[in-house]
Amino acid sequence: MRAINEQLFYSNQQSFLLSEFKQNYFDSPWHFHNEYELTYINSGYGTRFVGTSAELFTAGDFVLIGPKLPHYWRCDTVFYERKELIAKSQVFQFKEDLFFTQELPEMKNIHLLLKKATSGIQFIDGKKYEKQIKVLGRLTGIHRLLAFYTLLEELSLDTNQRLLSTTQSSQFYQAKDSARFQKILNYVFDNLEQEISLEIIAEKVHMSKSSFCKYFKKRTKTTFTEYINGLRIAKASKLLSESDLTISEVCFTSGFNSLSYFNRQFKKRKNISPTAYAKLYQVKK
Repeated sequence: MRAINEQLFYSNQQSFLLSEFKQNYFDSPWHFHNEYELTYINSGYGTRFVGTSAELFTAGDFVLIGPKLPHYWRCDTVFYERKELIAKSQVFQFKEDLFFTQELPEMKNIHLLLKKATSGIQFIDGKKYEKQIKVLGRLTGIHRLLAFYTLLEELSLDTNQRLLSTTQSSQFYQAKDSARFQKILNYVFDNLEQEISLEIIAEKVHMSKSSFCKYFKKRTKTTFTEYINGLRIAKASKLLSESDLTISEVCFTSGFNSLSYFNRQFKKRKNISPTAYAKLYQVKK
């Protein structure tokens, strides 16, 4: 299985692509392409991977990704089990030449935005753009293009944004790693609630334990254990904010096998104890 380098094809009548995906779950694997990508999640939830970043996503998630920056939206397991659930997204894909070879003064803000996109950008208040995206999808011709420029200009001025990946595109990614890294992610999510063996996962990708650890840290800038803990704490945070499970139940449901270790890891990452975190959301409810 070779790397997934997605090739995009443009209609003669379009200078950028706008696609709508409506599925039981998002099925694009860990991949990259030469275009920029702006993705809005209308419905669905799970974990979003952009470069070295791995975070939860839900409806309203809005992200700009630069060229050759690998990415992957994985829906929660329940989407693979329940056919009535729907994951829906709207995706813009465009080339850098859409903004001219020479930078126009009027597009200074957009060019700065595109430079930051090499690390991936999340727009925190993404839902406020949903109507604008919907209207843009109905436009044609010059009105469609001008509306897209307007959207990007507004995004460039949005102060409520954050970078996602600690490493930029080509520095992070080697094409031959696509299938291998996808296999690692699949194994992790299939076993996140259970004990994950470093020896077994290294064997699955035909590497020694030490080689796997070096490979993984080089690409994610963290150890495999820290990466797994981060995913589990993200899941625990979701459970604490949305469910009535006890702290102990959240601990074991998230894949931890020690309550004291769970408490330490949670406080390390959230600067608050699981109990205090849960109380914050009980007050909101």
